[in-house]
Amino acid sequence: MANGLGSIDALEALFPGTPDAPADRVLECIGVRCESPDVKTFVFRDTEPDGPRFVAGQAMLLTLDMDGERVDRTFSIASAPGINTGNNTLELTLKRQRTGRVTRWLHDELKPGMRVRSRYPLGMFRLDAIPPGPIALVSAGSGASPLMSMLRTLARHAPGQDIGWFHAARRAEDILFADEIATLQTHMPKLQASITLSQPGPGWFGLRGRVSRRLIAAAMPDFFTREVYCCGPTSFMDDVRRIHAADGARHARFHVEHFGAVTEVVSTSPVASADLDTDTRFNITLGDRRFTARAGETILMAASRQQVVIPCGCASGICGTCKLHKRSGMIDMRHQGGLSPQDEANGFILACSSRPLSDVTLDF
Repeated sequence: MANGLGSIDALEALFPGTPDAPADRVLECIGVRCESPDVKTFVFRDTEPDGPRFVAGQAMLLTLDMDGERVDRTFSIASAPGINTGNNTLELTLKRQRTGRVTRWLHDELKPGMRVRSRYPLGMFRLDAIPPGPIALVSAGSGASPLMSMLRTLARHAPGQDIGWFHAARRAEDILFADEIATLQTHMPKLQASITLSQPGPGWFGLRGRVSRRLIAAAMPDFFTREVYCCGPTSFMDDVRRIHAADGARHARFHVEHFGAVTEVVSTSPVASADLDTDTRFNITLGDRRFTARAGETILMAASRQQVVIPCGCASGICGTCKLHKRSGMIDMRHQGGLSPQDEANGFILACSSRPLSDVTLDF
């Protein structure tokens, strides 16, 4: 009852039919809002009558034609799911990255009326149910986007939820969603917002410095009792997790968005683990580069270990950034929606989710 939902606490009950499997969709840009000098919100309409269907916190893959080149990038959805509201739009709030080719193109070129291909929903970072107790939404930089989707969802369906919003940014002009959060606080009495700046300017009277146990304790003294949803750079999420655990919180109550650096993973593939000797090595040819992969090792990890660069976004089979074309060889691939069935049928693989079972030849 505290959440204002009576006996209903599952978001799936509020939004029936939300798919677990991603689908290929065409989106039309119907609006662009300037949030700050280097942040824009892009509003899309799903051209299918049954869209959009996703859970707060999930992401989507955009497939863009940039100067005749196909480029895939994954972005978190910032808007709340609109199922059962008659709203078939969704929003991406994106910062123009100085070295980011895709975000620069979107800021400069994407206009209302243009259509892009997409694939969604992607990712297991999702608010599946209204948490029974207090929660913390902790972000750094653009990591605020999926958490804003969660907050907007809770504002609509559980305005009485006890929520701590903690956001880390460099400068005051880098803070995302500040005005909207202030507005939400007027009808969400238990929403407390805290912001820390690592490079505060004159006139800033809020928290200062990089995320630390002291700062989080000042913002949320009961942080260790809260269920945490955290998104930001990998090092930031690792720091927040350690702070949460240091106060005795249960590991299962900490959720992170797994976009970040390549990390070593243990193979769970029955083929790779049972049928191959651990000393087995496979030759991988990628364009004019050659390297070797150990049995059970993903192609992305093998490439990273040998200084062969393969663009990567999530390293967990979600975003599709590390997509390659397989010309020959056998692999064991287990991704989380980063490839469409059509891509798989056309011989594409994800380097982060593919373990070689023979010598393999690939190209970009």
